[in-house]
Amino acid sequence: MQQNSHREIWFIRHSESVANAGARTREAPTYPLSALGFRQAEQLAAALHAEPDLIVMSPYVRAQQTAEPTIRRFPKACVEEWPVHEVQYLDPALCVDTTQEERRALSEEYWQRCDPHYSAAGAESFAEFSTRIRNAIGRALRRTERRIFVFCHGQVMQVIAWLAFSRPASPDSAAMRRFYNFMQGITVPNCSILPLHLHADGSHTLAGLWVPSGIEAGASDRNEAEQVGV
Repeated sequence: MQQNSHREIWFIRHSESVANAGARTREAPTYPLSALGFRQAEQLAAALHAEPDLIVMSPYVRAQQTAEPTIRRFPKACVEEWPVHEVQYLDPALCVDTTQEERRALSEEYWQRCDPHYSAAGAESFAEFSTRIRNAIGRALRRTERRIFVFCHGQVMQVIAWLAFSRPASPDSAAMRRFYNFMQGITVPNCSILPLHLHADGSHTLAGLWVPSGIEAGASDRNEAEQVGV
């Protein structure tokens, strides 16, 4: 297949999860959508007028539930699962039956440590997370589909934007600190879209973050980085 002269990759944050809504949760991969989140997912699918050739989903339940109405709307699109799930930098055992607010102190302690290679038991280091997302971007860039939708997560989209603008040589402690400061200034609401435009000369540009019209807003539409990477 020949490469199209202009291609697009749309990174899409999942709709509201029960964790976003303040509920107690257990394992991060299994958080489902809230009642509002299911409505938002339907509204999002109706608002996406550009047809994708490929729909990519995170393995996390909330991203897959968000993608389901869009998959139904565009049945000709291929569907794949990629490792574009949210970072899990806290010990999962300490997060069982907790709320986002209760996990805030653990999150602050993690970022104050500012060790890109530190990972708690069963968790992922910042270096591993940023490398995983960098690899996912590279994988998407190598595809030939004209338009790809990637249903993923807020901090994933923050690190995509940071990598595009900062182009760090390596995920060292200075880069980790810069990313922490960067994500304080970029809010990623539920159902927001971050488009990456690929050009015929091999270059690519990141467009502005936007939320389609017609989607109900929720109280949970806050910076995902402040919500302990969920």
